[in-house]
Amino acid sequence: MTIGGESITRVILDNVPRPLELAFYAAAFVSCGLAALLLARRMLLHRRGRGDGRDQATSRRPLQALGAFLRYVTFHEQLLRDRYAGIAHLLMFHGFFILFVGTCLVFLEHDTPLHFFYGRFYLIASLIIDLGGVAFLAGLIMFISRRLRRRTVRILDAWWVGALAWLLLGIGVSGFLLEGARIAQHLPAFERWSVVGYGTALALRSAGLDGGAAMTWHRVLWSTHALLCIAFFALLPWKFFAHMVYGGISWALRRRALPGTLRPARAGDRAPGAVTTADLPWRDLLQADACTTCGLCDDACPANAAGKPLRPREVVLGLRAALDGKAAPDGPAGARDHRPHGTPLAAHITDEAIWSCTTCMACNESCPVGIEIFDKIVEIRRGRIETGIVPESAERVFEGSAAAFNPYGRPAEERIAWASGLDLPVAREDEPIELLYWIGCAGSFDPDGRSVSRAMIRILNHLGIRYHILGRRERCTGDPARRMGEEGLFLEQARGTINLLSRHRVVRVLTHCPHCFNTFANEYPALGARLEVEHHSRFLARMIREGRLRLPSGDGSSITFHDPCYMARGNGETRAPREILSALPGAQILEMPRHGEHTFCCGAGGGAMWLDVPGKTRVENLRAREAAETGASIVATGCPFCKSMLEAGKQSLDDGGAGLRVKDLAELIVEAEGL
Repeated sequence: MTIGGESITRVILDNVPRPLELAFYAAAFVSCGLAALLLARRMLLHRRGRGDGRDQATSRRPLQALGAFLRYVTFHEQLLRDRYAGIAHLLMFHGFFILFVGTCLVFLEHDTPLHFFYGRFYLIASLIIDLGGVAFLAGLIMFISRRLRRRTVRILDAWWVGALAWLLLGIGVSGFLLEGARIAQHLPAFERWSVVGYGTALALRSAGLDGGAAMTWHRVLWSTHALLCIAFFALLPWKFFAHMVYGGISWALRRRALPGTLRPARAGDRAPGAVTTADLPWRDLLQADACTTCGLCDDACPANAAGKPLRPREVVLGLRAALDGKAAPDGPAGARDHRPHGTPLAAHITDEAIWSCTTCMACNESCPVGIEIFDKIVEIRRGRIETGIVPESAERVFEGSAAAFNPYGRPAEERIAWASGLDLPVAREDEPIELLYWIGCAGSFDPDGRSVSRAMIRILNHLGIRYHILGRRERCTGDPARRMGEEGLFLEQARGTINLLSRHRVVRVLTHCPHCFNTFANEYPALGARLEVEHHSRFLARMIREGRLRLPSGDGSSITFHDPCYMARGNGETRAPREILSALPGAQILEMPRHGEHTFCCGAGGGAMWLDVPGKTRVENLRAREAAETGASIVATGCPFCKSMLEAGKQSLDDGGAGLRVKDLAELIVEAEGL
């Protein structure tokens, strides 16, 4: 195919001397080989971490992982949650992919017996490749512009982070200049399909660059472009560059479990927890190298927002720094000398940081490459506890839980002190139970939680539902102990609770505590317990749908709902609470900016109800202010811990919280039903 007598193709590398061409191929081979070697060494370092053990049940099979990877890199769904960065990355990635394919086409045409780069195919390919280059540069300019404009704490101000964008920008710009210099030599008409290259060629010609000058500049630009590409491939395993290799892999290999399901501690004779890098699962080590340093986890973290010494990104980068370090020398002989030696984590991740975490999962949920940050924090907590590094407040919780079977350390006789005047169907010893209403520790001992328990008892009795409670024999599920890192205590409490439920042959469990719900539904199955569990928000919404709760009265209050982390983010339940609120006569529902699966923590989780790491403010104060700013007169909750924290938090408001009531869903129904 020809246009105006010109053959539609190009002679590849016609202006590049053979020695320079051979030098390029040799350098490219060396740089790619070096990168492959360093990546392989790094992956071997990852594999020094421990295996998944009992967590294999939630691992992805190869085809599942491949499907997740392809969907991730193709659609960028997770990245697009930050719309600006997602669009920039989408443009850059797909533009880079098109340019890479174009480079492969040129290689095949020039260095293999295949010859196809001519005629209509050449024209269409030239257009697509140029448009891909435009998308590539547009994405890079968006990133660099944000980096230069927004000097925020979230954007990591390290030169090695920005270096990748500037290097890629150099590759993209030199590539278009190179194309323009090539076309400017003869300016064939068909090269108009190379829309950017042809325009660049016209600009170069207008600047007096044609003929021999164009040939000289073409060689200079070709050499520059080649050197930049060689540098890019050589630097792939280095720091921020490595996320291009590990990011998609991290996403593809993340666990299939619900976010609220904490992975179990390892089985066998090794002590639980992580003291060195060798104690962490190999996927944790790989994920440390996948970090894009975007800071979305820091933005989402309630402890960080409250000025506490936790930056989730720094935990991941601290782990990466530990992975970069030398192996720790042999420690003293004793209980822990069976651990494979790795780099100690304590030097890179502080105690104050790990004890500030509320295990709200916001960091995991916000991470664009699927890094499971809070799981790592709990693993490090386990290691600290195993080596005897425990805050005094945590130790009191553990002692109280072990002695009194509840984290408050209160005697069992007080478990039903809240129930005075109520008709309670307390199960007899070993009596079979079809439906167990599980009160939980907060519902038994915390004043704000007790009011929820009373409301639920009134509702259940009003509905005439046959149920039982365990009364004084109820005990902690072990959730606080597990998330605070005391895995041994969790297992002891969990097995005791499972044995208790087994003796009563419990079929179904109803609870108003999201933490108890999550433990029963997602963590006890690994210990052999299979129960049908329902959170009270789902139960109450179902009763309304079935017409058993009619809610005849209402005062037309404006209500905002605070989603509990362990229901909304941990178990994906955001609809049922809003069904309940919508059924309240005259209620006006106002949403906080952070709601649903993107909710903001109340500050109680992960043992923070009892731990108190100082910060500039308190998490509950931040959330109470956010609720008050909606203009609502009621903040509704679906968790006794949330209710207690928000009651405390509203005291920090300018009016002392006088204009804001905190009510659980069950309490609002009791008011509407007139019970």
